[in-house]
Amino acid sequence: MSYRVDSHGKAILELLYEADPEKGGGEKIYVPEASMWMSPWLKREYESMTNKALFRQEYLVDGSATSGAKIFYLDPEATLEDSFPIPEHWTRRMSLDPHPAVRDAMLWVATDPLGDRWYYREYWPSRVGFHYEGKELRGERGPCPEDEAHGSIKDYVGALRYLESDENPENADRGRAFKERIQARVIDYSARAFPAETREGQRQKTFQELYEGHMSGQCECDPRCPPVSTPYFEDAKKDHQVSEEIVNSGLKVITVIGGDGKERKSSRIHIFKDRCPELIYELKENRRQQLTAIQVERIDPTGKPIEVRKHMTDNLRYLEMSGPIYIERTRRASPYEPPEPHIGY
Repeated sequence: MSYRVDSHGKAILELLYEADPEKGGGEKIYVPEASMWMSPWLKREYESMTNKALFRQEYLVDGSATSGAKIFYLDPEATLEDSFPIPEHWTRRMSLDPHPAVRDAMLWVATDPLGDRWYYREYWPSRVGFHYEGKELRGERGPCPEDEAHGSIKDYVGALRYLESDENPENADRGRAFKERIQARVIDYSARAFPAETREGQRQKTFQELYEGHMSGQCECDPRCPPVSTPYFEDAKKDHQVSEEIVNSGLKVITVIGGDGKERKSSRIHIFKDRCPELIYELKENRRQQLTAIQVERIDPTGKPIEVRKHMTDNLRYLEMSGPIYIERTRRASPYEPPEPHIGY
């Protein structure tokens, strides 16, 4: 047991795991990576957590462990891939992170039959975001400008329709163009609190209502909106600590044998480096709140991420929390009538 004094002069007792014989007992094991001796229980907890800074904060009562630490552990060699045509039968999901002040962000993932997730497309038309103009990658680093205007939801849905259509050259399987089938769409449910437009004598609509209206063809402003296959959204699961652990678990480096018989690094999450530059930037840059040495002594660490730019990593968390498994498509029943009852084909 130890204690510290807070800013009001009160002593705060800190009870370590060693106070519990079941957790602190047993023969100690030295863990070189952490440079410390651990009980068998603590070693199991350490190995189960991908975020070691959070481990030190939670189990070793180290208030400064997460201060300024990176949130995600991206190994470019293991995770970043060159783009290729995503097979039509892979299971696709899409996430939307709307915002009342800056541009809305979208992210797409496809799950292959082995359960690996391939993040193959992003859309965030911010003037500081990384995006392609012709063959040139443009964009600026840093926070979003305060004067950045929000885009039109109608325009967002128009861009979404094109990106998922057979007109987009990305959507081709063995030379055949196809329209994407999105198995699920996830949204930050804060969109139900953002008022988007006001019509005289009518209730004010929210961001989510307008998105679903445009996508389902039921919006009042444009009766020509055609329907889409999956017009409605699931609520995102927004638990930060759990979702960050799940993302880091997917980013964990593993060793696989390539087609040439050689070992190489890989991960369960793959990201197209030429199509998802903003997601990669945010994975590298997102950090936790920075506390000074004096602040650590006086206040408890929040562990919250710095609110700079995390629209794509929010979408990544939402998609990983949605359970992006591969779903095999079922074959349609044959219209052929059997010659006798009780005979099937």
